[in-house]
Amino acid sequence: MKYLAGLLLVLGLVGCVDGSSLSGNIATTSSKSSPSTAESGSADSQRAKSDQPIAPAADDDALAALAWKARLEQDLVYHSVDGVDLKLDVFVPDAWLGEPPWWATTGGKKPALLYIHGGGFVGGDKESRQLRLLPFISREWVVINIDYRLAKSAKAPAAVADCLAALRWVFDNAEKYQIDTDRVVVSGESAGGHLALMTGMLREGDSLCGDKYVVGPTNQVAAIINWYGITDFTLHAAHQRKVTQEPHAWFDPHDDHAELTRSLSPVNYVRKGGVPVISIHGSDDPAVLAEQPEMLHRKLSTFAVKQKLVMINGKKHGDFSPHERTRIFKEIWDFLEE
Repeated sequence: MKYLAGLLLVLGLVGCVDGSSLSGNIATTSSKSSPSTAESGSADSQRAKSDQPIAPAADDDALAALAWKARLEQDLVYHSVDGVDLKLDVFVPDAWLGEPPWWATTGGKKPALLYIHGGGFVGGDKESRQLRLLPFISREWVVINIDYRLAKSAKAPAAVADCLAALRWVFDNAEKYQIDTDRVVVSGESAGGHLALMTGMLREGDSLCGDKYVVGPTNQVAAIINWYGITDFTLHAAHQRKVTQEPHAWFDPHDDHAELTRSLSPVNYVRKGGVPVISIHGSDDPAVLAEQPEMLHRKLSTFAVKQKLVMINGKKHGDFSPHERTRIFKEIWDFLEE
């Protein structure tokens, strides 16, 4: 019950979030569900009452209704490379009809979130991160959740190329899914945060890993939400080697290390007129040090790029409480709506 209350807080949904009150509401509903005919009138009278639409109430359980706010199109191929089909899921904010054709568009163009999972470039998948998409689904965003090539199948910069391909897919399919291309936001956590930054900040002609990948025409996103991602690989690689005594698993050992770390560092792609960035980070993060977002946001500020750094004191790599996540999402919504 504590988890449910926290999830409701994070989503910003109306309704009761206190455990005891919630169970009390269920009990009350149950006790009122089967009155006798003598107490409540004839069967015809009851049927007439049940035919009336139920008006929304202040204490409606919005979480219970969330599954009917969007339909899922799963495992769509957005790009094929080296014989591998790269797939994504799309959560579409349609309305459930209860009869054929079952779903209907809700009308109007919607903002969209391209979400990139974390996992240190060596693990993770889109399915394991679905609950993190709920705040956006609840607000009727189109949400695109992707997989990309991990280090075991392709070294850097393959994952960056995949994410840029996914962004192209979003823009190419904007009309089909009623996406407002002026309100496409890219987000990710940990490795996904780094990839979100790269996806949103790279421009045509940028070269990665000694020309292993040269960026082609790009699509402009409205904002980047970076959850504790690496911003400077030069510093991070040195930190990781100190901790693990091993080079980064994403890097090809045959490549020039200095060029790898330089070209894969989002901080090196800050430029005037750049995409707005909001970063969320724990001050005591042992995996990605707090100096990483601080460095990025100082440079963003120097170049007059809209930015906000939300530093959660005393927290590590994403271990934020429900209350802290509520505050974080308020910061995110405010930033996107400014």
